Amino acid sequence: MPISVHMRARSLRLLLPLCWLVLPSQASAASAVPLPLGVHEPAPTLFGINTGTYDSNRADFARDIRTARGLGARWVRFTGDSIHWRGDRPNFGVLDSEVTAAKKRGLGVLLSLGGAAPACSLSPRPADVTACPPTTGRDLRAYASFLRTVTLRYRNVVDAYESWLEPNTKSWWRPFPNPAQYAALLKTEYTVFQSLNRHYGLHLNLLFGGPNGFSDIPAPHGSIAALSFVQAVLADLHGVRAFDAVALDAYRYPQTDSGPAGAAWGPDQPEWDYVSGTAASAGGQLWRQMTWSQELTAFEQQFAAQGYPGMALWLTEFGWPGVANPASAPVGEANLYPRFATQAQWLSEAYRELFALPFVKAAFTFNLRDYQPGLANPDPPFFAHYGLLQYDFAPKPAAFVFERLARANPLR
Repeated sequence: MPISVHMRARSLRLLLPLCWLVLPSQASAASAVPLPLGVHEPAPTLFGINTGTYDSNRADFARDIRTARGLGARWVRFTGDSIHWRGDRPNFGVLDSEVTAAKKRGLGVLLSLGGAAPACSLSPRPADVTACPPTTGRDLRAYASFLRTVTLRYRNVVDAYESWLEPNTKSWWRPFPNPAQYAALLKTEYTVFQSLNRHYGLHLNLLFGGPNGFSDIPAPHGSIAALSFVQAVLADLHGVRAFDAVALDAYRYPQTDSGPAGAAWGPDQPEWDYVSGTAASAGGQLWRQMTWSQELTAFEQQFAAQGYPGMALWLTEFGWPGVANPASAPVGEANLYPRFATQAQWLSEAYRELFALPFVKAAFTFNLRDYQPGLANPDPPFFAHYGLLQYDFAPKPAAFVFERLARANPLR
């Protein structure tokens, strides 16, 4: 029987420095990013990197995109919290600079969407609207307008969009996840994409928002396990086409926080996952032990079982932490702080499995760099150590694994 882990679901994570208090000047929402026409995306790749970190040093943060390119990354991913709001008016300055830096280096860009101030259905409206979904007819219409603004702004340089960040979690779909509400958002977004593709001759692609957590224990008004969430959303869609591919935040977490630093929770370790009512359940079982490869396969097969076969899978986030000395971990949590060498081993094992799964078309390792030590952030503390690099850009062994595999597999 699985053991509940109190850190399994991450808190809301802003992928921008908390200390960037001065934003770029207000950018017109109607204008397109000033990049040359015809700057098309490269082919999807298994060698993408998430470049967001918590860092109060703006100059260091600005180095991240070119550093990722130097490691062999071919795609990067940005999130909707790069769009800042002044009342109901969006400021695209930060996101413009990120997209421009990536495209000048020939990188593909995946943009993962979040909430919009004029389309937030929570009352009172929170200061940060990233996790505030549109759930009423009025707010869905407002969100459609916002989505047109975003996609037309980046129409020459960004083709791939994730529809929402981790919609199965309380952190990103507030006050708690609702499959029917998310299905309605998907249909709204896809209608916008189809209309823009026809009218402007674009090739925009929408990804089913990547859930996080195969082992979430069912609880009222809580996060929903990935497979159960997909099953419920697709049941609400009734076979309607509302996305072009599917995303997944493919993290693994140990069965218990407490344990020795050497305890296994890498790709090859079977973990208990909640499968009740899904295609992965045999004979009505509630839980099933699966390796990482089996989890990814079960995720793809859930879509096929409900009328969406052949969906390409994009791993929008995956990875494991690594530290120089597990003795630095909080008391009783050494299991959450594997050594540098273990992180590198598990990353190598993960790529071995990805190479063997043809339906996985893209993958973005999390993260390029560790968080700034001592800088306050809402994530569980062990998430500060997921970087391929330490905070000061010193490479961990996992960075050499990524670089070697990226250069040895230029077509993947």
